[in-house]
Formats: sequence, structure tokens, C-alpha cells
Amino acid sequence: MGFKGIYKEKSSASKIGILFVLIFVSVILHSIIAVALVYLFADNGLSIIQNQDLSNQTSVNYLKFMQLFSGVGLFITPTLLYAYLTDFKLNWHIHFKRQAILLIIAIMMLITPFIGILLEWNMSIPFPDWLLQFDINSEAFVEAFLRMSSVWDLLFTLLVIAVVPAVGEELLFRGYLQQSLSKVFRNPHIAILISAFLFSVIHFHFQGLIPRFVLGILLGYLFYWSNNLWLPILAHFVNNAQAIIFSYPTFKVDSGAYSVLSEAKVEPMMAFFSFVAVSFLLYLFYKNTTAKRDRV
Repeated sequence: MGFKGIYKEKSSASKIGILFVLIFVSVILHSIIAVALVYLFADNGLSIIQNQDLSNQTSVNYLKFMQLFSGVGLFITPTLLYAYLTDFKLNWHIHFKRQAILLIIAIMMLITPFIGILLEWNMSIPFPDWLLQFDINSEAFVEAFLRMSSVWDLLFTLLVIAVVPAVGEELLFRGYLQQSLSKVFRNPHIAILISAFLFSVIHFHFQGLIPRFVLGILLGYLFYWSNNLWLPILAHFVNNAQAIIFSYPTFKVDSGAYSVLSEAKVEPMMAFFSFVAVSFLLYLFYKNTTAKRDRV
């Protein structure tokens, strides 16, 4: 007898407990495996993990490796196991139009200036010090992770920062949480807003709370309109991947909205054009996906 769906008839509270247990156990196991592999295959493996020397590329690569296992352990493994054990439908079937893919790529490329100006506004908000102490200061890690000198560095960084977060976070926040909240509130829009808020808060970066919340809403509606998890996964991937690609020496952008670590201000007119263009493309996406769904 298989284990598929063995907890399907459990109460909602029990299922939430099962998910939290799976996340807890998965994070511990993946962390142990990652530390063991670093210890076995790296000279002074434990010191590399403890010291976190961001000036040493070998150390940075092992930190990326740890981040890879962390993302898989926190988001991907427990969510997939939960879906299997409870027979939860994540709706990530491979049935979508090429037009939808092109629209998503265009939307995520064009929205960057608008998100950039939202980030500037967010950073100007005088948050109290007691709240900012919870912020995870990841800028130094981001700068180190985006320091790439070869195609292999680029591919590995894409895997760690773009592929795993896109798949994992969309599985949990859109695939599981948004759908579950839609059933609880019987209102998909409330579910999208709550999921987007939690998606933003869990990153523990309050100076980026608003732009990440807006991106969460966008990803939520992409999933709601299409009923296909692969499309917000693609959108999430494109959003993260462009930051990595534009930091690679061959395609490097040193300033402006598409430069991750640039201090240059986003032009308001550019942000306005970004908003208008994305709004139009979202309308086309909505018409394209809902029309297809209505014909099914």
C-alpha cells in the first residue's frame, strides 16, 4: 500500500500541523546533509561554514551550496511531500500557450523600473529601530553571490537564486497557501493579498516589504487567472534571473533600475511607463488565459 493521500481525510488543523512537521524535519535533514557534504569534500569545511568569508570565492561557492539545500529543504521537499500525503492539488500541469509565456517574460522585464521606484519609496519610510533589527542584512551576501567569473558560476547562481526560490516559494505560497486560503475565505482576492503579505514578510527585509508585496500580488493573480502554477514559477524565475544575468560581466548593467546594487534613482517617467506597459500586458494575459479556461 502506498502513502499517497493517506492524510487526505484529516481535519484542516491536522493538515497544517503535518505541513509544519514536514517543514521542520526537512529543514533539519537538508541542513545536516549540506553540512556533511561540505565537511567531507571541502578542506576546513566547518571553518568555511562558520567564518562566512565573503571575500573568498571558494567560501562563497560553498555558501551558495548551503543556500541551495536550505531552499530545497524549506520550500520544495516539504510542500511536495505534503501534497503527496494529503492528495493536495498544486495545479502545476504543463498546459499553457506560448503567448502566455511571452507575455510573462515581457511583464517581468518591464515591471522592474516600477518595482525599483517602489523600493526607493519603501526605503524612505522611517521604520522604528526595533523593527529594523529583525531585517536580514543580505546585501553583502547578494553582492558576493553575484560576483561571477565564468559561465559555470552564472549557471550555479541561477540555480541557487532563481530556480530553487522560484519553484519552492511558488509551491508554498501560491500552490498551497493561496489555494488553501481561497477555500477558507471563499474569496480568491483576499487569499492573494494574505499570501502576498506573508510572502513579503517571510523574507525579513522590511525596507523591501512594499515592492515584494506588490510582486506577490502579481504572482498571485498570474496563478489565479491561469490556474497553472508553472506560470508564476516562470515569472518568479525571470524576476530573479534578470538580476543575476545583468550582474554577469558579459551583460553587466552598472546603473539604473536593472542594476541590483546601483544607488542611482529610477526616473519617475520610466517607472510610470513601466506601470502602464505592465498594466496593458496583464490585461492581455488575463484575456488570453481566462478565455482559454472558459473554453475548456
